Amino acid sequence: MQLTRLAVLATLLIEPAAPYPFAVGETLRYDARVGPLQAGTATARIARTASERGRPVFVITMTGTGGPPGLRGDYQMTSWVGIDRFTSRRFHRRVSVAGRVDDRRFEIVPDSLRYREEGARQAWVSPAAPLDELAMLYYLRTLPLSVGETRVLRGYFRNGYNPVTVRVTGRQNVLIGSGASVGAFAIRVTSAGTASDVWLSDDARRVPVQLELPLSFGRARLVLRAMP
Repeated sequence: MQLTRLAVLATLLIEPAAPYPFAVGETLRYDARVGPLQAGTATARIARTASERGRPVFVITMTGTGGPPGLRGDYQMTSWVGIDRFTSRRFHRRVSVAGRVDDRRFEIVPDSLRYREEGARQAWVSPAAPLDELAMLYYLRTLPLSVGETRVLRGYFRNGYNPVTVRVTGRQNVLIGSGASVGAFAIRVTSAGTASDVWLSDDARRVPVQLELPLSFGRARLVLRAMP
């Protein structure tokens, strides 16, 4: 009986309860530009699975470095997001720009509709299916997409930034670093008056082939080097 329970636990930690268009080991490498200037690099990776409060999770990381002279920065995000239920359980974001560091860690508890920032006594209300910004990118990959469609999501874990509007603006061919042209859905994501753009490959994997993100010094465009 004990061996049976261990086997079931091992299965939960390794295999997702639902099929996803991504898996552990997927690594996406990007080159970043701000306007015409090369501005750095970024890497997104599904690093491993783990257990968070007894439930299996993906551990997803994104790191980046770059920026214009005088504003060089390093960016690190780690998301612990459920496998059986794709909701954030923990989130760490560290941004270092020109010597100034902003390091924030959040514990997110979907079952109790609460999240807490490390070092704070107060807990805040979260939506029923909370997602941090990195988990949100991967969640978009799981959605059926249709040109002209607009979705209004209320799942960002910090309620003050909801709703998040997701609009599929069209299909485009995106030239990636390898020289390949990849057909992609162009998506605009808007939250609290700030817009980001995402291009997801028009295939079953929905790979983010290009991202355009707002930064303090302008908009950065991240272009995938090669399809995984």
